Amino acid sequence: MPNFPLFFKNFKEKPFETLDNLDLKYFGFQFNLLRNDEKLRKALFNIFFLIPLIAWLLLGADSTADQVANMMVNIPNFLTQKITLNELLKIYNSYYGLGTHWSASVIYSLLFIGISKHLSDKLDIRNSLNLSLTTGFVGITIATFEFYWQFSYYYFQNQAWILTFKFPQARILTQNIMFMAVGMIVLLGLNYKVVKLNINRLTVAFFLITIGLCLLWWYYPFQTQKLTVHIEGYGAWTSSQRFPQTMYTIQPNVNVAYGKMYHIEDPGVHLLNNLLKIVMTLSFYSLFKIKKKEEKL
Repeated sequence: MPNFPLFFKNFKEKPFETLDNLDLKYFGFQFNLLRNDEKLRKALFNIFFLIPLIAWLLLGADSTADQVANMMVNIPNFLTQKITLNELLKIYNSYYGLGTHWSASVIYSLLFIGISKHLSDKLDIRNSLNLSLTTGFVGITIATFEFYWQFSYYYFQNQAWILTFKFPQARILTQNIMFMAVGMIVLLGLNYKVVKLNINRLTVAFFLITIGLCLLWWYYPFQTQKLTVHIEGYGAWTSSQRFPQTMYTIQPNVNVAYGKMYHIEDPGVHLLNNLLKIVMTLSFYSLFKIKKKEEKL
């Protein structure tokens, strides 16, 4: 059992060294995930990159983790013959395109692994310091895309509830604010006398392409399928050509801050969504490949 008073005393003086030395190994498992960046990268690769990538490729471009989760939840009902196999498959198919897409885990886990490996290999920043910096950089990346999406959806699709601090939507907003806050603490806390952000031609090119894709999504020029939903207390809502979606979350009642999901099959919109997320992620990956001051960019 760690000596916690001594731990907190040492943490004030040498926080990252103290975290690296904290041994929380129980029943053969090390619960201090921050003490070894290499092992954590390997775990992330297998669990959050490789498995979701295989699922994404096998289950379809617009497939989601919610499909598998809802099917798994209902397997006991199938085994006890409360529902048939066809009903189980219907539940699985009903969530296609709805919920958390596999692509998000693939993209952001690869970003985490890439930044962490760069810090380890190029700057010899390892273990808890490595993982703390990486978490902040990934947090900024995720929060930037999510805030872009939320403000755009709010404005172009006339869904004001998406930016309302009412439960349960407040949880998602708070989560994104925390991601951004942690990232900004890391970014502002860098010692810029020693290191610098990687601002080169490739980084600028990625960010310019990102801006172009953002504008293309706002002013989407291709034909899209319209969705009309009745909102209690509002009337008929119809989707806009601006910032179109393959998954719409529409509040069923003006007094609630949550949405009911609707799927619209549109390979073009889905491709644009993923392209923007990938290029925006590459932009931040390039920017956050920090270098020592004496190195040339």
